[in-house]
Amino acid sequence: MFTNGYLESFVDGIQRIKNSQDDREFQRNVNLISDYMKKQQMSLECWQRLDRLSFYEICESESETKENRELAKDRVIDYIRTLMQGDDVILLIEDILENFYMFLEALKERTPHKTAGIKKEILDQINIKNEYDIPFLLYAYLKPLCKEIRQEVNQDTGNETVRADLLIGENVCIEVKYSRANMTEKSLGEEIKADMVHYKQKEIYFFIYDKNKIIKNMESFKNAYESMLNEKKIHIIIHQPKYL
Repeated sequence: MFTNGYLESFVDGIQRIKNSQDDREFQRNVNLISDYMKKQQMSLECWQRLDRLSFYEICESESETKENRELAKDRVIDYIRTLMQGDDVILLIEDILENFYMFLEALKERTPHKTAGIKKEILDQINIKNEYDIPFLLYAYLKPLCKEIRQEVNQDTGNETVRADLLIGENVCIEVKYSRANMTEKSLGEEIKADMVHYKQKEIYFFIYDKNKIIKNMESFKNAYESMLNEKKIHIIIHQPKYL
């Protein structure tokens, strides 16, 4: 059915996996998918996971081997479909991060029922005081919608190890920035430029909680850094505390 030795899309890969009739054909198609991932500049972990999911035991019994192969085919197809949902996940994450204050307001400003175990005075103690508070809240905020989210993940860049605040799947990184009293807009920008190069994910979100309001023109700042790289998609999300 397929004559070319490369994939045109993940949809093509799924169809090839479904139609794999023996061990050799299945492995050949897995290799094609792995090559396609590399051409798409997906992370090392991404195609290493494909290798793990595609592994199955070859038994003396042909029927048992076929059963194991069919299970492996299902695992690979499910994984590819998860990767194909990336655009929907990106839109969801961006919407959630942009509306972070709606979450805080819904959590803190509503008065619990008088018989509830959670009291208003307890909620009043939840305040953002430093850079460690933001990832803690974001993890809880995103976990129900992005079950694969991980916190404080070390990544080897080849020259050094960097720690991502939050990772979602294999290709989405969220780095939190918290403005300090001694930080300038320029120094914040330098941190962002360094991080966008170090992180290997193709979708990088910089969630900036600008408590000290060091960013003077948020729209200009956002446009400058989001357009800085072509090989990665940079998202700048800025929140400045609102005092009425």
